[in-house]
Amino acid sequence: MTVDFNARARDWDTHDHTDRAHRLAEAIGAVVPLQPDWRLADIGGGTGLLARELGPRVAHVLIVDTSPGMLEVARANTAGDPRYATLEHDLAAAPLPQRVDALVSSMALHHIPDTDAALRHARASLEPGGWIALADLDADHAHTFHDDGFDGHHGIDRHALADALRSLGFSQVTDRTATTVVKEKHGIRHEHSIFLVTGKAG
Repeated sequence: MTVDFNARARDWDTHDHTDRAHRLAEAIGAVVPLQPDWRLADIGGGTGLLARELGPRVAHVLIVDTSPGMLEVARANTAGDPRYATLEHDLAAAPLPQRVDALVSSMALHHIPDTDAALRHARASLEPGGWIALADLDADHAHTFHDDGFDGHHGIDRHALADALRSLGFSQVTDRTATTVVKEKHGIRHEHSIFLVTGKAG
């Protein structure tokens, strides 16, 4: 069972999701030296929550997603601001059509079946010296984050992800816990950590 992001797009911008985006943007800004002339891409950017947090710190943000419904809301949320654009694109299938100075992602990687391909194409989408910042759910071995039947990855091993970036030629690779979230499943509340893995392209 995959998550129907088109159906959830109109109701996605909850207080919890907005607060998470703010905390992740602060964590990214503490590691990645964002510059006012940079072009940034937010992969799996959904309605643009993280993009709007980071937008004031760079020149341009491309909100990338495979969900037309999410991108429709993102366009409405950023209407009239020339810093933002949207692109329906699957990074697992191909690199971005134009290179960017930074590529960020929040809670998207564990929804991508072929993460290796997505990472390769992410690397190819970056300018030399560009930065990557991937925030995602730590490995969820008990399967308490998603509903039963979820067929994506049950979290991501942050250390394996960091090693994968190094193998692709990234330097200054770091990982840290960026924030935590609480999800209820079957009447029980579970706390989950969200990591941030960053690196600089050679």
